[in-house]
Amino acid sequence: MVLVLALLILAFLALNAWIVSPTRWQWQLQLVATEFGHWLALLSLLLIYPAAQSSRWLAVVCLLLAIVFFIPAVQASRIAAAQGLRFSWLRLWKPVHTEKFTVKHERRTFWREGDQALDVVIYRPSGIDRSLPCLLIAHTGGWDSGDPGEFEGVNTELASHGYVLCSYGYRLAPKHRWSAQSEDTRRACAWIREHAAELGIDTDRIVLMGRSAGAQIATACAYGLPELGARACIDVYGTPNMYLAREWAVPDDLLKSLGLVRQYMGGDPHEVPEAYRTASATEFLDQHSLPTLILHGAQDSLVGIGHSRRFSDRLAKSDDHFFLEIPWGTHGMDYFPSTPGGQLSMSAIVRFMERFVRDTP
Repeated sequence: MVLVLALLILAFLALNAWIVSPTRWQWQLQLVATEFGHWLALLSLLLIYPAAQSSRWLAVVCLLLAIVFFIPAVQASRIAAAQGLRFSWLRLWKPVHTEKFTVKHERRTFWREGDQALDVVIYRPSGIDRSLPCLLIAHTGGWDSGDPGEFEGVNTELASHGYVLCSYGYRLAPKHRWSAQSEDTRRACAWIREHAAELGIDTDRIVLMGRSAGAQIATACAYGLPELGARACIDVYGTPNMYLAREWAVPDDLLKSLGLVRQYMGGDPHEVPEAYRTASATEFLDQHSLPTLILHGAQDSLVGIGHSRRFSDRLAKSDDHFFLEIPWGTHGMDYFPSTPGGQLSMSAIVRFMERFVRDTP
């Protein structure tokens, strides 16, 4: 009975990993089943012997489950080989940070007005006595939540490759609508430049980056505000076209996206046309060009892969843009540095930075 129950749970996890998850807990299970599927595969293999004592068909089920759970790791290995990215099978089983330099981090306030304040979390590698490139990162949270202290593990490891990471906060919807977040990005960028000598930042090598909601902010500011002087842009499962975000938004999906978009933008496109225009990086592609990296998972349940595919298509004429589509990936696939999605995402970002920021500490 225990064996059958275990197999039913594993079967549910395997099935849930490859469908668009309609609820938050299903999405979280999807993330676990895909990024840690190799551990579930090992468990399935260990169950083969006791299953075979009851029925050969149960043993076959265990084997099939192991194969399904191994798919992300196998695909990651093949993608890495085909695209020249780094992937380690050993690190899947030994999930430790592979830091090139020791990283120290601190949290500081970069803007304060009355009872409002915005913080920035700074990650800086130790032992480097020259100015480094800076990744200025807008956090996740659907525009109405989130914190700059998120993704500490992956941000620490990314900084260890020789970059200063500055994850900054911005004012949140519904109290603060777009373009308050654009103004906050200006403030963060100005603060970084003002404190560049203290932080060891090369102000000619600032890259705007964001994940999810933060990716919309980062891309809109990188393309729509060329005066910020961003060297490049990194978009991790974002919505670079807010017209599409509104068109595809529905009231009853996992994020309740219709309400999120409306409260963030302050209405529909016909009501606030300038807000939608300035919030969409795609509106500025003919006016401003810069190297862009796009990362997105094909199984993303929160932000559909179509956003990144269309953005990539619009950038297709440029030879300095890269789109890494991860077949099994869902929202948050880059959160764990040692997993299949985490390893590929980290490797793609580091390679992109090495090419366009040209830093080799």
